Amino acid sequence: MKTNHFIFLFILTFVVLGLLSFAGCDMGDMIHVKTPNTIQQQTGLASNISLNEAESEYQFWYQHMQTAGSQWKSNIEHANEIRNMVNQLSLSALDEIGPTVAGVPMLGPLLPAASGLLGLFLGSGKLRKEKEASFNKGLDEGRKTSPTVATA
Repeated sequence: MKTNHFIFLFILTFVVLGLLSFAGCDMGDMIHVKTPNTIQQQTGLASNISLNEAESEYQFWYQHMQTAGSQWKSNIEHANEIRNMVNQLSLSALDEIGPTVAGVPMLGPLLPAASGLLGLFLGSGKLRKEKEASFNKGLDEGRKTSPTVATA
């Protein structure tokens, strides 16, 4: 190719780009960006979107993540405050009961033992049902896998 051809193509390219920009076409509309799979699933965006759309969607997504993250952090801190308050109330209640119970014979050592036994039996019904269901399931599986022997 001659130099004149290169100059003509160069000028033609810039004329076309100039006309496109005057018509309101932006290069950001022509350039496409791949959207990560996790973002596609969360927001429902297409796999390839224009650069301009990607920038605006990113800002919206980023603000949403910051808001959700700060709300979650606030909920965790609030739950920690409640847990600490309950711990303080229960510990202070035991501190108040302790001297009173210490004056009653045999009740002082029985209080921790009784609370321990209560803790053992609180979830025992559910645990028993789970173990029984597991045992029965094992028996059924054993019956399926073992050959049946006819008794005479």
